[in-house]
Amino acid sequence: MRRIKGLVAVLLAVCTVFSVTGCDTVERIKERISQETVDEEKVADENKTEVSNSISVGLLDFDTFNPLLTKSETVKECMEFVYEPLFELNEKLQAVPILAESCTVSPDGRTIDITLKNNIQWQDGSNFNAYDVSYTFKQIRSGVTNYTSVLANMADYMATGDYTFQIVLNYAVPNFVSLLTFPIVKYQSDMKGNANFIPMGTGPYKYNSQLSTGKLLFSAFDNYHNGRAKIDSLYVYTVPDLQKYESMFEASEIDLMTGRTVDLSEYTPRGSARNNEYITNQMTFIGYNTANPLLSGVETRQGLSNIVDKDSIVNSTIYSRGKASNIPINPSSIFYYDTSTKFKPDEILTTQHLGNDKWGLDNDGKYVRHVGAQKQVLQFEILTNSDSAEKVNIANEVADSYTRFGIPTTVTALPYDEYIARINAKNYDIMIGEIEVSANNDLTPLVSSTDNYFSYANPDLDMLIGQLGMTNDEEQQKALFRQYGDIIVNDMPFTVLFFRKGNVMSGSKIKNEILPSVDRMFRNIETWSVTE
Repeated sequence: MRRIKGLVAVLLAVCTVFSVTGCDTVERIKERISQETVDEEKVADENKTEVSNSISVGLLDFDTFNPLLTKSETVKECMEFVYEPLFELNEKLQAVPILAESCTVSPDGRTIDITLKNNIQWQDGSNFNAYDVSYTFKQIRSGVTNYTSVLANMADYMATGDYTFQIVLNYAVPNFVSLLTFPIVKYQSDMKGNANFIPMGTGPYKYNSQLSTGKLLFSAFDNYHNGRAKIDSLYVYTVPDLQKYESMFEASEIDLMTGRTVDLSEYTPRGSARNNEYITNQMTFIGYNTANPLLSGVETRQGLSNIVDKDSIVNSTIYSRGKASNIPINPSSIFYYDTSTKFKPDEILTTQHLGNDKWGLDNDGKYVRHVGAQKQVLQFEILTNSDSAEKVNIANEVADSYTRFGIPTTVTALPYDEYIARINAKNYDIMIGEIEVSANNDLTPLVSSTDNYFSYANPDLDMLIGQLGMTNDEEQQKALFRQYGDIIVNDMPFTVLFFRKGNVMSGSKIKNEILPSVDRMFRNIETWSVTE
């Protein structure tokens, strides 16, 4: 009887694309993959009828199944089924142990000791331990991976026992364990074979076989440490393009579709499909060059902030796919607090702010003031990135708000490289920016007194950031983050506009609530069930 190779056709072509330590020869790959063979007749039978207790997902832009290296968003999502992190973020963005059991932080915030769970198996039947964690850290540190920057502050790491692991940081940062959400891979002599091509983790689903060209089968892992998943099988289809991906979802050929892959800003769920939203860490803001004499006064920056209607910007420019905020902390976070009573878009209040900085209306309806013999006119250029239509629209909305209030404002949209060059050179008045806030809410790149986009410095804020790195107590962190947010809101080096929302669309076949978070789209998949 003739036999077919499991993944050769799909995976050989990408052998040379991504690798931590290199790539196998074709002969070695064939030898490895040949262990994953199925009979042609069995393939044909399995293709005729899929397991009823199953769901299907789509796979775009395949490069490698190595979770540390893949650049494909859909591969990352599929690998959530297979691999697990030390910690994951829940719906309140708290770090929840997955492979870890607990952790302690030293008084100076630089040493983190992690105790691992000791009842976890890899899908090949071997036991998970601290040497797997150390191996993963080594791979991340030894090459360019998706997570190299996450560990940039790490001075040292080591397995201190079979189930204990220690991390030493160069300097303390807030809640460092919130960054340890990357997948852990199994220790092996090299990564040239199995780990690069055939997924094998500790998660609820394990790779089973290739059933046919463009279709893979993942089966529930019987010895999963959180209990066997309720859904028996996952079918993964390779999809040629985004249009096909969307059409397959609408035809119920696949059961999940994410906003990380498809632009769902104007997508309306059809039939009984559900839109499962979450708030991402992508923060859009208005930045002020505080070195500009027109913007050096805190009251002026507060007044400008009050003019902007954030909800209107969210509704008109990103189709309500965002959550307005006044502080640079994700509104879903346990550390978020509402500051809406501090500043409101109120013309009288704004006029008072501008008046406190000695701005007054002249006969032409413009805000002016005199500094010595010099007459200053309150007028601005807003700088934005022309490669982003959304940012251009946001800049125009903000400019219109200022202009209507008597502050003439123009918009300059530049290609990204020119836009960044002017910001780095502090050659701008006001800018529209976007940044992915780190999972531990460390805004050092934005507000550190040593260097930031806004020529802003506040030693009290620097001190608070240091204090946040020295405690793992949630109540202490809440109190410190409140001070942290208050300083930014009061000093207003930038105005937070909104945090973007993300989406996971689920078809009617999936009965359960899907609980996506910023780091894992399908973090509760083992609890899902399907309709009969």
